[in-house]
Amino acid sequence: MVQAGAQLDARAVAALQQVAGADRRLLALRAYLRAGDSLAGRWSWTQEQLAAYPSSPEGKAAAADIDAVAAQFAATHPGFTLRVNRMPRSLGVQITHWNENRSVGIAAAALASALDRKFGAAAPPDTAALRAALINWTPGTAAALAAPGLSAHGQARAFDFQIEHGGKIIAGLDAGVARRQWDEAGWTQELHAAVAAVGGHFSGPLTSPYEPWHYAYIGAPPAQ
Repeated sequence: MVQAGAQLDARAVAALQQVAGADRRLLALRAYLRAGDSLAGRWSWTQEQLAAYPSSPEGKAAAADIDAVAAQFAATHPGFTLRVNRMPRSLGVQITHWNENRSVGIAAAALASALDRKFGAAAPPDTAALRAALINWTPGTAAALAAPGLSAHGQARAFDFQIEHGGKIIAGLDAGVARRQWDEAGWTQELHAAVAAVGGHFSGPLTSPYEPWHYAYIGAPPAQ
């Protein structure tokens, strides 16, 4: 871990120290190495930054655009309500979820096994080989969470939509039934249409891991 993480951003190193288990730390380290130079720009905000965002010009614009998406959806789907989680996800919360999430544990165990098979009892690999093994490894099934610090929710710019009907959530945030509740029921396309109608202010849905409810705010496109 120390060898592969040499010269890593100090914030990522501190986060790794709070991750439970060597296998989960390795999986998070892989994500940090793959992020490369983009890590600094993607890293989760401090509590002060998160608290200031709603009253910032971008925060106010995001709130207005989310309201517009909800209104558009309601207008085209009478009787249905589009709910949205606007709460950011602090670094501490991300670490807690990472330590507890089952899909993270499965992917982390698979990564550790892959490294064992690759390097076995041979002499310790050099740093380049170890980093390459981490970066190039591909999980059979992606973990359902971004590594701590790299979630778009950590910058208050990611939003999760849910669809309610008759007081019941009929398309929620469960990745295990996403294909059935969202794709097969047609809600993936309907949500995307409502988002697009606002004017391209959001990117999404998230494809890896697959979350048809997850959109990131990117603001108004530049004038042509």
